[in-house]
Amino acid sequence: MTASPQSHPQTDNTAEAKTYPAPLNVAALSLDIAEADPAENLRRAKAMLDLLPQGVEVAVLPELFTTAFMSDSERMLSMAEYRTGPTVKAIRKWATEKQMLISGSFLGKEAIAGGAHEFFNRGFIATPDGEIKFYDKHHLFCLSDEARILTHGRMRPPLVEFKGWHISMIICYELRFPVWSRNVDMQTELLLIPANWPQARGYAWDTLIRARAIENQQAVIGADRSGKDEYGTYDGLSMIVDELGRPIAPPLSHPLVGCPPPTAPGSVIESPYGPILTATLSFDKLMRWRRWLPTDRDADRFTLH
Repeated sequence: MTASPQSHPQTDNTAEAKTYPAPLNVAALSLDIAEADPAENLRRAKAMLDLLPQGVEVAVLPELFTTAFMSDSERMLSMAEYRTGPTVKAIRKWATEKQMLISGSFLGKEAIAGGAHEFFNRGFIATPDGEIKFYDKHHLFCLSDEARILTHGRMRPPLVEFKGWHISMIICYELRFPVWSRNVDMQTELLLIPANWPQARGYAWDTLIRARAIENQQAVIGADRSGKDEYGTYDGLSMIVDELGRPIAPPLSHPLVGCPPPTAPGSVIESPYGPILTATLSFDKLMRWRRWLPTDRDADRFTLH
């Protein structure tokens, strides 16, 4: 059965009125990462956070935002930090001072037996109460040194409740794995994706972000780095999409086919260290869409091994 535009959930006033969490103001920070300079990148990230408009409640930084990837593995691993290091201290301080949720990833390490270490692409979701949930990237890029020098994460992505929204994350390459990203039982309303995704594979990034939003009926924030390094150029890929997969930020430059345009397009703020995307996400509209098209009823059940 094909629904008419008049039955679209955003214009359907027959649904039972419910009280949902307030809209969420979010941002993706496309940081131009200074290679192998954690102190400079922390300074840049703080400068970008300081440019956010009043009321922004969620900010997402890129993958490995304090170091970037490097072909010199020894140099790269020398910059790995413990959970008590300067990066985590800064993140916790920013989240508390600015009263916002902050996410991204950095190069982490853990001591193991014999004085050795394991190294991780370590994601984080920090909240204003000083708490941080960590997530070690499970799918490491098989065509790069990442899969050789880092350890695969052993846990599923975290689930964090913030202002009534349920939020989770994956990291960059994991966007290609829909089973890992599956929103089982519609547990989350927002997925965060810090990334170092080059323009050479930009079509895949754009398509997969929309797909993860559509199939999971959740909003998605993809925070890709900007600038360039030895692996490619990164400008212009960050995006924020709603539960229909419609790009909210940057604003659409052309009409969508087969779908109404978003009712509240986002904006772009220029900064010396890369653009900042901002948008407002509606919990009410997301839930209206889920009620109107409850695809989770037909979702496959599976077990991850």
